[in-house]
Amino acid sequence: MAGAASPPLMAKRSNSYEHLEFPTWQSRLLMTSSLNFVLASAYAAHLGQTTLSLFLIVAGVNSLNYWRSPGASWRRDADLTAAIGGLLYCLYAGFWLADAHCLVAFASLLSGLLCFRKSWNLSLGHNEVWAFWHAGAHALSGMAAVTLARGDVASKGTDLTPPHNIVAECSVAAILITLVADLLRPEVPSEVPSKGR
Repeated sequence: MAGAASPPLMAKRSNSYEHLEFPTWQSRLLMTSSLNFVLASAYAAHLGQTTLSLFLIVAGVNSLNYWRSPGASWRRDADLTAAIGGLLYCLYAGFWLADAHCLVAFASLLSGLLCFRKSWNLSLGHNEVWAFWHAGAHALSGMAAVTLARGDVASKGTDLTPPHNIVAECSVAAILITLVADLLRPEVPSEVPSKGR
């Protein structure tokens, strides 16, 4: 329609994160969903899973700190570092899980990572639905953490070499294949709207 003002973009995003802006509802949604990590940390501590609890509380506090006022800053870097550290620990500790705990933990972790990936791709297109996918990823990651705590990952003892676990191995392989595929995918230039045809 000629002369109609286009709606403002809800998020300005670039691959380099030079400038980020988020509406209040997105910040509140993601702060609320970040509480999953804090609650999972408390539950892990209650079950005596100290290392898991520490990784979760660090991830939760950094996520809450970032989403209270999101944007390019040291808080974003700290959030990403804590999240990656927590993910790596959960993937590693998950090798000691068995039976249903293993299936639920890795299904939740993989689903959460797919939600984060979908969230990222939607955000690059300025689609505000990305925030719901990101909140879903927080929830699924919290579920994985609770399952790890229930599976008693602290009982692995002093053996640092992960045992053979086909579910864990396939999950890690799927994550690595997806990362490599994303890194090798050519960057598609964004479309520039043509002026009057």
